[in-house]
Amino acid sequence: MQTTNNDYKLAAADLPGICSWVYFLGLCGSGARVVDGAARLFFLEILSLSEGFSTLKDPSFKWVISQMFSSLNSFPNNEEMSIVSQYMDYCNRTSVSLPSTDKHYVSGSIAGYPYVFTNYWITYLNGYAYCWGLWDDPDMYNRVIFQAGVRLPHPLVLQSRYNTIAKLMKDWNPNPPLDYIDVQPNTGGQANIQPATAAKTKLEAWAKINSMPSKVISSMEANKRLKMTDLIKSDSIYNADVYFFIFNWLVTLCAGNDADQKMALAIAKCPSSSFEYDNDTFINQLLYLALMHLGNPRGDFRFDNGGRQKVLTDLFAVIRGTDEATTIIKNSINNSLNRLRTNNSYPMQDTSNPDLGFNIRFTDTLAALEDGRRAVAAKL
Repeated sequence: MQTTNNDYKLAAADLPGICSWVYFLGLCGSGARVVDGAARLFFLEILSLSEGFSTLKDPSFKWVISQMFSSLNSFPNNEEMSIVSQYMDYCNRTSVSLPSTDKHYVSGSIAGYPYVFTNYWITYLNGYAYCWGLWDDPDMYNRVIFQAGVRLPHPLVLQSRYNTIAKLMKDWNPNPPLDYIDVQPNTGGQANIQPATAAKTKLEAWAKINSMPSKVISSMEANKRLKMTDLIKSDSIYNADVYFFIFNWLVTLCAGNDADQKMALAIAKCPSSSFEYDNDTFINQLLYLALMHLGNPRGDFRFDNGGRQKVLTDLFAVIRGTDEATTIIKNSINNSLNRLRTNNSYPMQDTSNPDLGFNIRFTDTLAALEDGRRAVAAKL
C-alpha cells in the first residue's frame, strides 16, 4: 500500500473507531488466546467492529480492517456462518415464555410485535411480545418483550458482504435451510438450548475445516506488523501527526501473536532521551508528544485537559492484554493520566521543566523520538 505522511494524520473522528478496533483485537487477536468458541466470538464482534469502522477516516486503519473483511469473504459459506453464530448467541440468551392460560389472567398484543409465537427462528427475525394482567383489571398490563436479534454488518466495510448477508436473511425468512438452522417451535424446559447447540455444532465444524478464525486473524496481523516495520524503518522525518499514529498502531500490535508482541516491546521500552527527560523510554516520549499534540492551541485537536484525559481513558478501557508490552504501555498511560489530573495545564506547561516553553519541549521530544526510532529500526 503506497502511503504518504498525510495518511498518518488522525482526526478526532478517528478515535472512537480506533478504540473499537483495539477492543476487537483484545478479544479476537492472537494474543487473546481464545480457544473455545473463537469462531462464535469473532463473528459476533466483527458486527460491532463494522459499526466503528463507519467513523474511521484514516486510510491505514481502514485498509487493515478492510483487508481482514476481504480475507474473511474468501472463505466459503462465511456469510451463512455469520447468521448461524448470531442465531446461536440469540438462542443462548433468550428463553421464550408464553402468556399464562390461567383463567384469572388475560393477555393482548403489543404494537409492532407478533403476538403469536411461531418458533425461535421467527422470534430471532421479528421479535415476539405480549402484555398481560388480571382479568378484572386488564388495564394494568405487564409487558413481556423479546426483541429481534438480527444484525447486519455495516455496508461501508465491504458492500458485497453486506449485500450477500442481507439477501440470505430475506431468503431465509420465514423458512431457513434446516441444515443451517434449527427453528425450534417449542418453548419451556430450556427449549432454546436445542437450536443453540445445533448452531454451535454447525459453526465449529465449519471453523475446524477452514482453520477459522485463526487464518483471517494471522493474515491481518501480518499486515499490521508490516505497516509498523515500514513506519519504524522509513527514512522520512516524522512530525507529531505520524507519532500520534504510531502510538495508536503500537497499541494494536500488543494484541497480536508473539512476533507482534516482541516488536511492540522492542519499540515501547527502547531508550529515548530528551533534554527534559533523560534516560527515558520511547513509549513515555511518545505519550508526552501525543498529549502536546492533542493540546496544541495551534494544532487540529486543541483538546483541553478533559479532552486529553478522555483520549487516554477511552483507549485504556479497551486494552485487555497482560503481556509485557501492554503492561508497559498501560503504566505509561496511567502515569500520564495522573499528571493530567494533578496539573490542568499539563503538558502545555510542565512543572518538571518550568523554565522550558512548549515549543522547545515539543521540538526536543520530536528529536528524541527520531533518534529512538532509528535505534529501534536497527534492531528490527
